[in-house]
Amino acid sequence: MNRNAEQTGAAARESSETGFTVSEVRTGKVSFGKGRDLWRRIVRSRHIYLMLLPVVLFYIIYCYVPMYGIILAWKEWRPKYGIWGSPWIGWENFETLFAQQQLVRAIKNTVVISLLKLLICFPLPILFALLLNEIFGRKFKKTVQTFMYLPNFISWVILGGIVKTLLSMDDGLINNIIAACGGERVSYLTDPSAFYWILILSEIWKGTGWGTIIYTAAIAGIDPTLYEAAKMDGCTRAGCIFRITFPMILPVCTVMFIMQLSNIMNAGFDAVYNLYNRNVYETADILDTYVYRLFTENSGGNGYALSTAVNFFKSAINFCFLIAGNLITKKINGYSMFTID
Repeated sequence: MNRNAEQTGAAARESSETGFTVSEVRTGKVSFGKGRDLWRRIVRSRHIYLMLLPVVLFYIIYCYVPMYGIILAWKEWRPKYGIWGSPWIGWENFETLFAQQQLVRAIKNTVVISLLKLLICFPLPILFALLLNEIFGRKFKKTVQTFMYLPNFISWVILGGIVKTLLSMDDGLINNIIAACGGERVSYLTDPSAFYWILILSEIWKGTGWGTIIYTAAIAGIDPTLYEAAKMDGCTRAGCIFRITFPMILPVCTVMFIMQLSNIMNAGFDAVYNLYNRNVYETADILDTYVYRLFTENSGGNGYALSTAVNFFKSAINFCFLIAGNLITKKINGYSMFTID
């Protein structure tokens, strides 16, 4: 009786805070049905909406308002006429772009780098989170986490400089060790075949710690009684990982996988720009760096329109991968980022 009264009281308090009825709160069937007084609910939950307002304004101002510029992809940019006054030319910008061998090379490199990140960089934070969860020494665990997270707070400009210093042919640490062992110095930074692995290892160094935070937080939310019950049934530590921990964080893994898949055409401008040079364009030139050069080298001509066309192409492909990834993961494990009715 007392327990029911406490639950009813908690539901009533939540109802007064959110504007939903007690039955809606208790059953979880909260919806903005037809005829509901939406404005009244917003007023009652005004503190929550006020906290959300800066984020909404940020996306409106910096993401949605500039979207009108996408029409430049089908126009011939003329500065004196502006975006709206420039003449329409149909699909000519796209035809011009896809006739260039440089764009084909940039698409290939972008896809290869993104797939390498998906296959190598994506699983590592999950693995590290699972391993950290098995460490009982609190001080050692915190120390490992700190050293893993620190590279995330270093900008790619600094990190790129560190990598170049380490791999320098003349006085780099790696080449000094090779020379000390009797080997020949290698120019890693000008070797196209080495660029992929330099980039991937740099991404692992910088991003693994931050990704681990997400999965560590998901693991922390698992009910400890599940592990206690499993141990009573004779489950080993490895069994707990594969039968409890991983299945419980699978929804988070699914969402992160879909987000990674939806960025398949974004190979990471900051990382590539701070590590590449003309000698490695063959494997290092991605869509983002291609667009950057296209924009800067043709800023007085039609560079704006051509850059917009490339970015529209990227966004369209990423959107297709987002929908496809969401549908595939829904069919495979039952989890998805959103539901399409």
